[in-house]
Amino acid sequence: MKEIKTYTFPAGQQLADLEMVQVQVQVSSRLVFKDAYFHELQEGDVYIIPDQVELESESDTEILDYLIHFQISWQDSPSWKGEEFRCYYFFANSKLIKSVDFKSGDTAISRGVFREAISELIQEDEL
Repeated sequence: MKEIKTYTFPAGQQLADLEMVQVQVQVSSRLVFKDAYFHELQEGDVYIIPDQVELESESDTEILDYLIHFQISWQDSPSWKGEEFRCYYFFANSKLIKSVDFKSGDTAISRGVFREAISELIQEDEL
C-alpha cells in the first residue's frame, strides 16, 4: 500500500498558483479530498499533490490549426472570483465550450493558461 504524503498550507511544499492539488474537506462527517488549485488554499488547509500524468504539449502550429479549423474564438474578461483574477471564455459556433480562471498580472501565466486550455480542448477531441 502506497503512503500518501500530506502537506499543510502554507508550510507545506510550495507549488505554482495554477498547479492542481487535492485539499482535505469534511463532507457528511467524513474527511475526503477534492480537487483545488494551489492558489485557492487557505492557511491550515491539508492537501496532497496527486500523481500527474504529463500529456505531451501541442505545438504552436497544432494549436493554431485547431483554432482555425474549429473556428474557436475567445474572450478575456474579469473573473467572478475577484479583481485579481481574469477568465478566458472559449466559444465554438457561438456556444461556450470552455472557461478558465487565472490570476492576472503576469503575461507568461496568461499565455500558459491559454495554451493549456486549448491543449485540453485538443486532447478531449482526440479521446
